[in-house]
Amino acid sequence: MSDALKHTYSHLEAIASAMPDPIFIMGQDGTYLDIVGGQERTLYADGSTLIGKKYHQVLPEKMADRFLKVVQKSITSNTLQEIEYQLSNSDVNGVSEGPSGGQWYEARVYPVQGDSYGQPAAIWLAINITSRKHMEEQIEHLSSNDPLTNLYNRDFFLDLLNEELNRAKMNNQPLSLIKINLDCFKNITDGYGHEMGDKAILGAAHAIEKVAKEMGPIGRLSCDQFMIALPEVKAVDAYRIGKLIQEKITGYKFKLDDGTTTCLTSHAGVTELRHPDEDSQILFKRVNEAIQNLSGTREVIKIQ
Repeated sequence: MSDALKHTYSHLEAIASAMPDPIFIMGQDGTYLDIVGGQERTLYADGSTLIGKKYHQVLPEKMADRFLKVVQKSITSNTLQEIEYQLSNSDVNGVSEGPSGGQWYEARVYPVQGDSYGQPAAIWLAINITSRKHMEEQIEHLSSNDPLTNLYNRDFFLDLLNEELNRAKMNNQPLSLIKINLDCFKNITDGYGHEMGDKAILGAAHAIEKVAKEMGPIGRLSCDQFMIALPEVKAVDAYRIGKLIQEKITGYKFKLDDGTTTCLTSHAGVTELRHPDEDSQILFKRVNEAIQNLSGTREVIKIQ
């Protein structure tokens, strides 16, 4: 080998070794044949101990099967394959150091040309995408949840309600709806500001969750309006649940800025699915009518 070629090879080797992301050489027979790069220990464990071992010796069985299938498909089809997967150091026998907890990776797999490794092989470029995954999860969460209470927002709750309605119709099962309006919210925000208003909303949300969290989807429809969908629950039973929620809401007391203590009050409406052709808008209309019909009475909850 000429000095110039040795110099070029030395440079390429230094560059490859300095790569923060690892490139594995994966054998068609399921063997880790080599590794280049992957020196960034905040993102990757030391994979050098895997060399010479079979996928099924170091990985969980299902993951090893998946890896082998991807590698063999890339080699036999001579095409680029892409895969996303989650692993932690504890899942891989023999690795050390590296990040803690489950990590998400995106791999690009492409066949190696020639017979340098004594068998058909593919390069496996692994990139840690855990931060991106967490960001995607946060964005998805914000698209479905109210940022203050963490209850479902209006649009997502309506989607869930429609799903529950379809399921109830298909299985010929009951489904009830409870709507709760806070009476005192506007007075609190007008008199003491939005921070106290938020405190009132959180108190009501926590009270609702204490009673109905495991019963069905809970949504915050607007600043002071909540709704609970109750699959497999008839209106008469939903009425009792609604009364219990109202008691919890009233039992929540907090101090205002002037030192006085106040409690929250509410009105609630209840309805249920009555005919197979009813949709969420019909149930919405009825539950709102129930609350409207409480006006001028001493009642605080009504079935419509």
